[in-house]
Amino acid sequence: METESSVQNYASGLLKRELELRKQKNPRYSLRSFAKNLGMSPAQLSQLISGKRKFSPESLRQVSEQLHLSPEQVATLFSRTLMPQPAGSPEEQKRKKLAEDEFRTIADWYHLAILCLGKIRGANADAFWMADRLGITPAQAREALARLVRLQIIEEGKIFKRKTPSLNISSEIPSAAIQSYHHSLLNMAQEKLRDTPPERRDFSAMTVATDPAKLPEIRKMIEEFQDRLAAFAEPGNPQEVFVFSCQFFSLERNK
Repeated sequence: METESSVQNYASGLLKRELELRKQKNPRYSLRSFAKNLGMSPAQLSQLISGKRKFSPESLRQVSEQLHLSPEQVATLFSRTLMPQPAGSPEEQKRKKLAEDEFRTIADWYHLAILCLGKIRGANADAFWMADRLGITPAQAREALARLVRLQIIEEGKIFKRKTPSLNISSEIPSAAIQSYHHSLLNMAQEKLRDTPPERRDFSAMTVATDPAKLPEIRKMIEEFQDRLAAFAEPGNPQEVFVFSCQFFSLERNK
């Protein structure tokens, strides 16, 4: 039986673990920094973590959005922290599962990589082969394949066969999923910069002063370049999966 204290501890524990994880990555990261990222005061965050303040629906929404939680994780956070909610009808549960699948397909980078692996000659829907190629676990590969089948993007079976020529996500993609995807790519970029020989990667950057009014046109130019790059890179005899990631942002403090 869960008590009020135990359910509140679920959310507190989530924040504690996330704070410790960020401190491990950046020893200078503090509770004050975490509070700023979450959009709350350091005092409020400290009280939530220590259990001196109860979580409200609004504070849980803040945590969910800023930690980029998936629909399933959000549902678990609310149900474990607030009053338990009924499971819902089979149709409602199916809808929630679909939302989770769509979120994960975007948020977890290896789903798109697996789809690209399918374009390589001799590709098959073997989880161990895919895991070895992408550096993920066989369990992650199996789960991703099952998810792509449920979304009707690929056919079930040993032969890798797509049902749709392009990725088709029916609902709007949550911003948290997109942010999670870009976070994972930025983390991988750091690893590849360190571990991959220069002849097998390309890292470049430039700093410019510009009029922010030009941003829409700059974004359009980047999109057009990506289209040209894909049109050149994909035809022929693909043998490996690469990723192109581009960022363009202001270096000045947010106002």
